Amino acid sequence: MSADWEEIRRLAADFQRAQLSDSVQRLSERNCIEIVSKLIAEKQLDVVHTLDGKEYITPSQISTEIGDELQVRGGRVNIVELQQVVNVDLTHIESRANELVRVDKNVQLVLGQLVDNNYLDQIAEEVNDKLQEAGQVTISELCKTYDLPGDFLTESLELRLGSLIQGKIDQNNKGVIYTEAFVARHRARIRGLFTAITSGRLKGTVVGGRQDKAVFIPDIYARTQSNWIDAFFKQNGYLGNSSLLC
Repeated sequence: MSADWEEIRRLAADFQRAQLSDSVQRLSERNCIEIVSKLIAEKQLDVVHTLDGKEYITPSQISTEIGDELQVRGGRVNIVELQQVVNVDLTHIESRANELVRVDKNVQLVLGQLVDNNYLDQIAEEVNDKLQEAGQVTISELCKTYDLPGDFLTESLELRLGSLIQGKIDQNNKGVIYTEAFVARHRARIRGLFTAITSGRLKGTVVGGRQDKAVFIPDIYARTQSNWIDAFFKQNGYLGNSSLLC
């Protein structure tokens, strides 16, 4: 690729000398375009015509500008936006973006966007802040926040657990990240509740066959409900289905 660039520089120098020479020997812009077009057709020169038709650019320079723009934008950029910056056909942008992903393992292509590891580290730090504050975060809410696919986010964040993210992924539900402190708080609450139930300090019963559907009903709630039903029946002489189901 460096040989191509040297060839362009040599041609540019020749063109400049020709333009500075006598008018009889001077090359017109059309002549210059014809010469470059012929070199391209004969595959002696690997360059791309810009969309405005005013410049030629080498594939390596396209890659350089893509990399520069990715850094300027904080590690995430849409390929369509790159086309507007580099000013070449989208096919050339896509080709160089795919090549960049192939040679640089720190960059990935996700939903038409280039994303690098620095950006993913930044996301991980933000997720950790939310996690330490709330105790848990869900992948679904993170997908909405960062507009990235769930599988991609899960994999990226899982790689950063224990380093940038002080938490764990629920093995029974991959869509939740939690802290040990969050689990400990809820364990203490549940232990306190059942201790109160079994020691008689908190009157009530646990109903429901399945553990995830079980409900604790305090005695005071049951008594209040029973008293309300008795009073309603005595006053009205009937009970509706809605009253019995509440």
